[in-house]
Amino acid sequence: QAIQSSNLTIPTPTQHRRRPSQQAMARLALILALVVAPIASGASAYGEASLRSRRSAAESKKLWPFSGSAPSLSALFKAKEAPVAAPATPQGPSILDVKDSVMLSQTFGKKTAALCEPSPDDQRARCRQLAGDRLFCTLLMRHERKYQGYSGVAEEKEKCSQVNIMETAVEAVKDEREQEEADKA
Repeated sequence: QAIQSSNLTIPTPTQHRRRPSQQAMARLALILALVVAPIASGASAYGEASLRSRRSAAESKKLWPFSGSAPSLSALFKAKEAPVAAPATPQGPSILDVKDSVMLSQTFGKKTAALCEPSPDDQRARCRQLAGDRLFCTLLMRHERKYQGYSGVAEEKEKCSQVNIMETAVEAVKDEREQEEADKA
């Protein structure tokens, strides 16, 4: 069927059908092109890469400043394959970082100052340090789940387990002072 308009005949798609032998030839040509093209380009690329490597090896021998010849490729690759050392510090949050930021906060400072107000002036700094440790232990125990994956948590929990919670920071400093005096005597 054809569509006619004035003196122009436009063929419909059914009129453009190829004969079976033409279809077979077209498929064969397509398959051949798909198979031969990658092989030809690969051989060409291999030839170019080989030529480039020969040129660069020859040029590097001429340009090597420290001796008459360039180092061997195996020596260069062995130097590059050295194992990478693992980082010394564990990645992720650290409980010590949390402790520092909490203990340096203004609110925490006010609380330790209030707890250590009754202590003598010469013992106040040590009292505030002990009070801070005790308050942080309380915080750590209250929010145990929150800090569960942090590095150093086990060590901090161990330290906290050795704190006598029935003793105030003022009493703890007084007991430390008495123990030091007893040890000197």
